[in-house]
Amino acid sequence: MVDALVVTLVALVIAYVLSELFRYFRLPRVLGQILAGVVLGIPIIKSWLFTADVYSAFSFITNIGIILLFFFIGLEINFRKFKTNVREAALIAIFNTIIPLFLGFIISRVLFNFDNIASLVIGISLSVSSQAISLDILEEAKLLKSKLGNLIMTSGTVDDVFELLLISTILVIFHTVGQGSINNLVFDIVMFVVIIFIFRISLIPFALRQFEKDKSQATLFMGSLIIVLFMAYISEIFSVGSLIGALIAGILVRQTLLSKEEKKPWRKNEISHLIHVMAFGFLIPIFFVNVGLQLDISRISSNLFLVFALLFIDIFGTLAGTLVGVALSKGTIQEALIVGWGVVPKGDTELVIATLALHSGLINLNIFTAIITVALACTFIAPIFFKLLIKKYSEVGK
Repeated sequence: MVDALVVTLVALVIAYVLSELFRYFRLPRVLGQILAGVVLGIPIIKSWLFTADVYSAFSFITNIGIILLFFFIGLEINFRKFKTNVREAALIAIFNTIIPLFLGFIISRVLFNFDNIASLVIGISLSVSSQAISLDILEEAKLLKSKLGNLIMTSGTVDDVFELLLISTILVIFHTVGQGSINNLVFDIVMFVVIIFIFRISLIPFALRQFEKDKSQATLFMGSLIIVLFMAYISEIFSVGSLIGALIAGILVRQTLLSKEEKKPWRKNEISHLIHVMAFGFLIPIFFVNVGLQLDISRISSNLFLVFALLFIDIFGTLAGTLVGVALSKGTIQEALIVGWGVVPKGDTELVIATLALHSGLINLNIFTAIITVALACTFIAPIFFKLLIKKYSEVGK
């Protein structure tokens, strides 16, 4: 029998090697980390390494990783970025979110006869996006501070808000399907909002001041963990979901440290850095490995029509939505295509939604496998077209 320590070591080594291999070819590391899970998920290997106890430990690490990921997202949501290209970015974000969501829901419901909840999960999964890959390419081309770079970054910030609303919706659904009444849900949400208000004006500022007293980064990190885990637990009690609590904790900590009373942006940066190192250096890679472990490759061939349908909706819907948003803002088709391909790649949010939906029994393994396959395909394909368009854009600019 192999214990959890050895399995975690093996998983991290394989994830590191494969992610570095993908990085060498200028592809997202997440692809390598998920592939590591697929390798470890080969039946012979999986049956040897992953006993019930080991998988339980893996799941626990994954849950903490997701909570810290959402806390980090909350810390990084900057509403002030709305001031730059806000109208155009908002139009782009609205349409490249709504169109794939609507198409994903309708096609899933009508063509594949999935129920409303599963269709909604698919639609939301197809509508979220990640700009991290595109921003790396823009930086390499020295266009990060250009109008195009600002537009992609601003639309990414607006996208974050839409993703917050979408994730809130889907997580509330996760926690209320088959549970309680609408009245109870409304009461829980109202109470949760009251608690958030109390935390923002008193408890979080007080706690942060206590954790800062000895000016130790270790104490600050531990204090941040206490805040996020406590908020996650409170949100679970009120049926809102631990991830929403973690996300709001990040937003509240950011607002507190950047408020006129505190004015401590360096503390916010310290917390972001510490959480980023812990989450992305250890917990998030394990989460992606776990996603790969749950991916059943054998189901792809039997669901090719579903995979290609969702892939088409994902790419076409995002590009079409971006074209509409840019057209309404009187931009050029070239800008629309660049921004469109820039927001096609999928990030950790989609994987989290799919994983939660699978564990909650809202989608089956066939749908889960299709969603993850589409996310990987988009993350692989989009940077290729984005680089080509950026190259042409740079040449024209010269």
